[in-house]
Amino acid sequence: MLLLEEQLILLGEEVKKGNMTWKEVADRLNKEFGENLSKDAVRKRFYVRDRRNGGEELNTEISGAGEYETVYENGMVEAQKVVEYSKEVFGDKRKMLEYLGYNADEWEFVFLTTSMWNQHTKEQTTKQLYAVKFKIKPLIKTLTLDKALESAKEVFNEGIEPIKFKKEKKKKLNDELLIEIPAIELHLGKYAEELESGQNYGTEIAKSRFYEILRQILEMQEIVRADRCVVMIGNDFFNSDTVGNTTTKGTQQFNDIRWKSLFIVGLELYKDFFNTLRCKFNHVDVRLCQGNHDVMSSFYLYMALSAYYRLDTIVKFEENYREYQCYRFGDNAIFFGHGDTNLKRLVQSIPAEFYKEWGESKFRELHVQHLHSEFTVDEHNGMITRRISSPTAVDSWHYSERFNTAVQKHQVFLWHKSQGLKLIQYITFDGNEQEQRLVLKKD
Repeated sequence: MLLLEEQLILLGEEVKKGNMTWKEVADRLNKEFGENLSKDAVRKRFYVRDRRNGGEELNTEISGAGEYETVYENGMVEAQKVVEYSKEVFGDKRKMLEYLGYNADEWEFVFLTTSMWNQHTKEQTTKQLYAVKFKIKPLIKTLTLDKALESAKEVFNEGIEPIKFKKEKKKKLNDELLIEIPAIELHLGKYAEELESGQNYGTEIAKSRFYEILRQILEMQEIVRADRCVVMIGNDFFNSDTVGNTTTKGTQQFNDIRWKSLFIVGLELYKDFFNTLRCKFNHVDVRLCQGNHDVMSSFYLYMALSAYYRLDTIVKFEENYREYQCYRFGDNAIFFGHGDTNLKRLVQSIPAEFYKEWGESKFRELHVQHLHSEFTVDEHNGMITRRISSPTAVDSWHYSERFNTAVQKHQVFLWHKSQGLKLIQYITFDGNEQEQRLVLKKD
């Protein structure tokens, strides 16, 4: 009967040939010899003393030179591998990466050390080996905006089955009218409690406010009978943008819901939103308006929804992902963005960036949000700039910083194709709701 070390060498050769794994070797040795060896311990013992090839026990400088590999959560890999010496490889880090089994276009060394020893073979020759100890990290590839957008569209278009709507009869509505629905600055997921800020807020309250905004839009539409609406998505719809519940730039937020559930809730809310609006309008145009809390997640929400509705003949998503945009309706030009940049420079830049839309329009307004307060900034060179409110409640930070006086509300605008802005509808909240569920009844 073979001794454990002899069996180990035989089985180790099978691993080299690809016929077994180190875990299988460990399981077999443990069963046959009553040991409790791990796969890493077996692998180490094999490389330290390879009796079958006449190898000598490694000297103390490189003892423990068996192979191992550790993968960390941040993507880094720390490992040690035993390789045969090659003068073409050593000194060339790209070739060394390939020699160790890693793609040189995807990895780079953080550190690299080598230890050498000679191994005598049964053919009375000497084999020169290296124990290569190293740490590598993934290369950060810089994507152009076009490639990033193309990748996002591919992912969402392949992964989301588009809904198929039946062909509907065109509704008898007034094609001279447009309802503008600015991005709802809901801060979905944000947590506030009355004990600290005087108000309660959480996911369920945010959902009920969202559905209340939709309900009042439908009431408005029953009266005005507008043919078309434009819906902006973003503007801090989500309260956070990362796994750690921070804004895009890393400011810590306090949420009552984990990030995966947060995105799913937001997606379902807007699916309800558009499924309802498409029954009341002949045209539902959708535009992106990212905030500073949720630059990535609002973009992903927009892309997911656009994939879901890509076969719809009523709900239409524009493939325009810039921070500031313009929506044209007859003689009207509605410019919009989040508004967290320098407002004076923003106002001055609009005619230069959107010179065509500016020149072809008679009524112009710039709608920005961010400050959770409503005010008309100015009417400058034929364009009115408005700050639009937020329906979100006051949390502890806003309370301590004294940003707690604004009325919590959302505005909806009615535009006439040739007469400009006709009406502003206010949807207000008193900030005293308790956590509750509100279910919207659809026709």
